[in-house]
Amino acid sequence: MPAENVSPERAIHDALCRHDAAEVRRLLQDHPELRQRINEPVLAFNSPAIVACANDAAMVDVLLEAGADPNRRSEWWAGAFHALYSATGAAAERLIAAGAVMDACAAAHLDRADVLKDMIAADPDRVHERGGDGQTPLHFAASTAVIDVLIEAGADIDARDVDHRSTPAEWMLDRRRGAGRYALAQYLAARGAATDIFMTAALGLTDRARALLTAEPGLLNLRTGRGEYGEQPPSSYHIYFWTIGDGLTALDVAAQFEQRETLEAMLACASVTQRLLAACRQGDEPLARDIVGKHPGIVASLTQDEQRVLADAAWNGHVRAVALMLELGFDPTVAGHDAGTPLHLAAWEGSVETVAAILRHADARTLVGIREAHYGATPLGWCCHGSLNGNLNHDHAGVARLLLAAGAVPGDDTQEASPAVRAVLS
Repeated sequence: MPAENVSPERAIHDALCRHDAAEVRRLLQDHPELRQRINEPVLAFNSPAIVACANDAAMVDVLLEAGADPNRRSEWWAGAFHALYSATGAAAERLIAAGAVMDACAAAHLDRADVLKDMIAADPDRVHERGGDGQTPLHFAASTAVIDVLIEAGADIDARDVDHRSTPAEWMLDRRRGAGRYALAQYLAARGAATDIFMTAALGLTDRARALLTAEPGLLNLRTGRGEYGEQPPSSYHIYFWTIGDGLTALDVAAQFEQRETLEAMLACASVTQRLLAACRQGDEPLARDIVGKHPGIVASLTQDEQRVLADAAWNGHVRAVALMLELGFDPTVAGHDAGTPLHLAAWEGSVETVAAILRHADARTLVGIREAHYGATPLGWCCHGSLNGNLNHDHAGVARLLLAAGAVPGDDTQEASPAVRAVLS
């Protein structure tokens, strides 16, 4: 779609999603009417731009200059988000200088133990305050000092947020946001936070893992993003879906967090099928082939739910695991998240390597034409949607090129896409 045909509203939306502060400033200057909508909830989670871009100091400057309200919150059903819930460093300083007001959740996130103490002294109930997603201040804690202040003031260490039904420790089990968050999960566990089988695996609590599996061996069948860890409307997925990934067993989690001792202890309790799926998910080709060699027909005997590990690996961009499972004979059309095939899921993620692996090992022309049962869209449609709503740092344009080369045809599901993908489709 030519740039001149993009409306100012769509152009600024795209620029905000790209965190292109210079382009946002230009659009606001060229289209003064956009300033009148600066506080509207037009971005993810019904957020105004000042919330969605709160940790981008350059963007914060542009938005404040345009009249953005530093205290404007999102309109999210489970609990409104404030800019100070995610802003740090210079961005937070600019917001506070512009009049942004800290509540208990913001003070916890900004590591302001002194401010928290004063708040709680004036009103002890603030320790139970609810912020974005219905999280408590303990969910936002940025340090052990803040955790101590909150727990000593009576915070519930296992309080669950509204949207994800997850505890503070479960929220912090996210190494993608730095080792500090993981260390806080360890600290909360040491202070008595509940540890389920996934937390136990991630933290390497070997004795706890043995005890849990001795009492309930079926815990190794649990997967993140499913059952009690899946969607339970009106709530969304348990937070593990985002912090450690979708479709993972405790075995997968222990491997992901490199907890070898705990993994070996849990493998001693695992079935042959569970060991095979774990080896495949880890991309451990020698072990997976050894199991298949000793148990002929095991891949053919897998249920659709067990085969789904291929789709889950594609969804998470684990290219080595995807290639291995396809070579072992897993079904390349198995349905995963939202009924997407592995190719749909890899395309939505914008994972060029994973898409290429799938197209190399399967009937590409058939796969690119499949419309999944949930939205009725093709992998190219999922690529287009992911280019606007997924990880914007991934190469959706590269994925689109691969799909087109394999025979994909643009259609009714490819009308909206990022500028880069639109350029490939034009």
